[in-house]
Amino acid sequence: MAIVILRKDRERRPYYYACFTDANGRRLKKSTGLTSRSKAQLFANKLEEAANLARQRTLTEERAREIISEIVASVHGGEGLRSFSVKKWFEHFAKIKADSQDPKTAAKYLQIKSDFLDFLGAKADLNILAITSADVRAFRDHRKQTGVTATTLNDSVTILSAYFNGAVKDRVIASNPCSSIESVKDTVTPAKRRKQPFTIEQIKALLASANDDWCGLIRTAFYTSARLENCANLRFCDLDFSSDPPIVVFPRYSKTGDEHRVPMAPALADHLLSLSKQRGQLRQTGKIIKLPTVKLDGSGFLFPCLAGRRVANLSKQFRKLMNAAGIENRKVREGVKGRGKNAARDVLALGFHSFRRTSVSCLANLGVPEELRMSIAGHATRDIHKGYTHHEAARLHEAVSKLPAL
Repeated sequence: MAIVILRKDRERRPYYYACFTDANGRRLKKSTGLTSRSKAQLFANKLEEAANLARQRTLTEERAREIISEIVASVHGGEGLRSFSVKKWFEHFAKIKADSQDPKTAAKYLQIKSDFLDFLGAKADLNILAITSADVRAFRDHRKQTGVTATTLNDSVTILSAYFNGAVKDRVIASNPCSSIESVKDTVTPAKRRKQPFTIEQIKALLASANDDWCGLIRTAFYTSARLENCANLRFCDLDFSSDPPIVVFPRYSKTGDEHRVPMAPALADHLLSLSKQRGQLRQTGKIIKLPTVKLDGSGFLFPCLAGRRVANLSKQFRKLMNAAGIENRKVREGVKGRGKNAARDVLALGFHSFRRTSVSCLANLGVPEELRMSIAGHATRDIHKGYTHHEAARLHEAVSKLPAL
């Protein structure tokens, strides 16, 4: 049994020493650094408990941390060392992000959290201190095998690093296991990877093959640069014909939740105004005023056959429409065959999101300034906007033709 003794030279170092038997059967004497006999006795008992477990080969890393935490709690009173499993810390940090960031960014953090915990399996229930750079690198390599691009791989490590940085700042861990992870080099050429805009001829072919709701959806996407989900779920009350010019009001993914107001092009205003009159959703008192919120058709949706549908289902339906319109589509990236989370479909150069590229590129080729294009598309940074801008060969030829003859 562990005992405590008081050092003889009490005036210089009045600390109690713990005398106990270690895992190898040796009798040891260690300073407790305590002047209280009762607290020193608790300290000594815990040391001997750890030694006994080690001698029996049953002392685990987790139990060692628990013993240290119990010593801190018994000696200093109150709580012991804060201890988080990987799963508990990630859930804690994800909630913080959900409360402080815009929904789209928070969703990325939640997705990486889910993927990382699934990859760890039973190890997710261990203390977060058990995670090493080898675990992070193995997770990244696992994702790489599923066909994820280099950019997405590096983004996933960046998000993981944020989780561990939060733990470092909160003094849960001493260092970030992601700090030694090198970036993955992108070996795919931009020409092969880049997605494409539709041509005007392709859009006309789509309109010729589409029903009324899809025609309206395609026109709205092209003239507003809006996303599929936002266009499909537009209501008549989101159209304001009383303003000059008329506008479409979209929800905006941002911290403030501000609305994104896009002026209607004359061609779109004529189409939606005609649709509003057909559905009986527009009232007039000498002039056109803002549409009422009364849902005369039971929903108030501009495109009731498409509203409320999952984006994945709408995208699949749109691919069928592209096939019917005879539009060829090349692969940007090969998918991964199989079932479950590891499976992934081929990534194609053209899709509904290409209307955003088409709209932005048309505006650029017409000479519309970048800041106005960014405002219409709702792009926050020039880097993002640049990826959506495709200059026509004729415009580039016109530019180089202005160079002087030599």
